[in-house]
Amino acid sequence: MKYIAQPQVSEEEISLVAQTIRSKSFVEGENARTLEKEFAKFVGAKHAICTVNGTAALHLALEGLNIPPGAEVITSAFTFIASANAICFGGGIPIFADINPSSFNIDPEKIKPLINPKTKCLMPVHIFGLPADMKAILDIAEDNNLTIIEDACQAHGSRIDGKHSGTFGDIGCFSFYATKNMISGEGGMVVTNNDELAERIRSLKNHGRGPSGGYHHHIIAYNFRLADPLAAIGLIQLRKLPKMLEQRQKNAEMIRSTIKELDSLRVQVIPTGITHGHYVCAPVIENPRFSVDEVIKRLNNLGIGARRIYSVPCHQQPTYLDGIKHWRWNEFVNYPDYSNVNLPVTEKISRSHFEVPIHPGVNSEEIVVIQNALKEIFS
Repeated sequence: MKYIAQPQVSEEEISLVAQTIRSKSFVEGENARTLEKEFAKFVGAKHAICTVNGTAALHLALEGLNIPPGAEVITSAFTFIASANAICFGGGIPIFADINPSSFNIDPEKIKPLINPKTKCLMPVHIFGLPADMKAILDIAEDNNLTIIEDACQAHGSRIDGKHSGTFGDIGCFSFYATKNMISGEGGMVVTNNDELAERIRSLKNHGRGPSGGYHHHIIAYNFRLADPLAAIGLIQLRKLPKMLEQRQKNAEMIRSTIKELDSLRVQVIPTGITHGHYVCAPVIENPRFSVDEVIKRLNNLGIGARRIYSVPCHQQPTYLDGIKHWRWNEFVNYPDYSNVNLPVTEKISRSHFEVPIHPGVNSEEIVVIQNALKEIFS
């Protein structure tokens, strides 16, 4: 429990990686194709397309939907900065909506006032593995003729009434970064049920090639392919994912049961019909007499790998307060003054949350240690 995240890698991954290397299969190949097929089945999507990482998956999604320079994409500021940065790659403008205080996800009611003729897309983030309110978001998108990219990079295993996150909008994006519920070291996946979008994204990730490959290139594109040894890791991880999710849920439920007993702490509310992916368990401190930094220090001293995560939300990052002025698209795109963006719920939760480990490498006895530590600190 010293580590906030710990990849669960066994001889199965090592063996398949070694086999792949011995076969001299380094570029995207058989492992990647099998991973795509099995991941599509796992999430219930028609198409799954490997990418080099989750950020590239978001980039491809935006390009696949032809989001033009100067278009606005509404997303959350309470997430990893890749969500917003991916919007900027093609000259898009990140517009940040505040989050719901119960779910920590983007608040559909805060999306509506931000929509204008420049708005082209909504990018909800399923934060910490809890699905956003996709029913409300789908209604907003339909009413305003907007596309939806689901940032499901933290949401492996999360579902709404049995339907997997990432399969509600036009495109869903996943990450296989080394801290995620399943990993490939670096890696990602785009999922969609749209045949035309899938074909375009496959071309965009592979230098604009068509389905036949070779040296005929049809569009300006990228090299976002996933190396086959990494795909090998992802393939074994996917097959182990259901059991790893079970352990995450068990660990999270034990921690959550303790937090419910403590008046000074709260966690994300999980509505009926929602399956949380339990990527992160991040309690929020409700009582101002407790310092987040002091709590983390005390937990760390007990050998518990606690930490802050998104203590500086995207709109308050130097990237957007100053760096955006030097971004290459700034000459052509009218970015807002992000210093004037006011997101009170986002800012409050950013200041007051901390993470405790719930990954599958934490056993029941260690979870009890975390429970007792929280009781000692907050009782």
